[in-house]
Amino acid sequence: MMTLDIIGWGALNVDRLCMVDEFAPSDGETFINDEKTSCGGSAANTIIAIAKQGLRTGYIGKVGTDSNAELMLNYIEAHDVNTDGIIVSPGQTGEVLGFVDKSGDRKLYVTPQVNDTITTEEVDLDYIRSSKVLHLTSFVGLKDDSTSIETQLEVLSEVCDDVTVSFDPGLLYVQRGQEFMANLIGYTDILLINEQELKLTTGLDDLEQAVMEISPIVDTLVVKRSNKGSLVVDDGDKYMVDIFNVDTVDTTGAGDAYNGGFLYGLLEGYTTEESAIIASYIAAQSTTQTGATEAIPILDDETLKTILK
Repeated sequence: MMTLDIIGWGALNVDRLCMVDEFAPSDGETFINDEKTSCGGSAANTIIAIAKQGLRTGYIGKVGTDSNAELMLNYIEAHDVNTDGIIVSPGQTGEVLGFVDKSGDRKLYVTPQVNDTITTEEVDLDYIRSSKVLHLTSFVGLKDDSTSIETQLEVLSEVCDDVTVSFDPGLLYVQRGQEFMANLIGYTDILLINEQELKLTTGLDDLEQAVMEISPIVDTLVVKRSNKGSLVVDDGDKYMVDIFNVDTVDTTGAGDAYNGGFLYGLLEGYTTEESAIIASYIAAQSTTQTGATEAIPILDDETLKTILK
């Protein structure tokens, strides 16, 4: 079995992004200026950002047997991501309907479909152990027979000592409550979370207090603060990293792109602070076109030297 740098594990969705001037008001309507179909899913976006930099990547997820599945698999394979961990199952591939306004803000509506049906028996533990890092993101898990979330927890209990675990919970997992989050964070080495999610996870309104509560539990805490930049706490050291200013078109996947830049930096031996700067740059660039991964840059040595200055 080949050795991988990082494996992503999360939902695989085909995104239908609708561009609007402004979101429809309550009980109102608006019109769509343009529409674009692309492939996504939080962990997939992150893994593709890393694959674009030439690292060896893989993925665990599930697609259906519909035309969207073919679209998704072709997309992942086109970015040289190993697909040995992707399960093909009868049913429909996950979909996201998204609306993006003229300022780049977005509203997303998820239909999980087969994403929520991954079982422990379908996950190859040796495949995970072949990687240095396992990066997890959320599943919806609304139905009684949804299995993917429980599968993540069961698998983590088996492999957390064998790989570095990176985790971006997203609001879906944070809304499941503090006990649920504490369970997952207990397996986590690198927690990548936005400011709102961190405050909800801790039940604290003060950012500094929330950071002080979570940072001792994980090796590295990254708090993404949108246009305020990011806060990184690593082994007691704290870093504030600013944003790179760009002309924003679409913020879809910007947090995932940040994750990709940060994990790429760590895998390549950059310091935590340098990795956060790389992450900020990649996240900013990702917003300059419509779609989650289309504008993610391929970094060369000169670009890296420039942004790290």
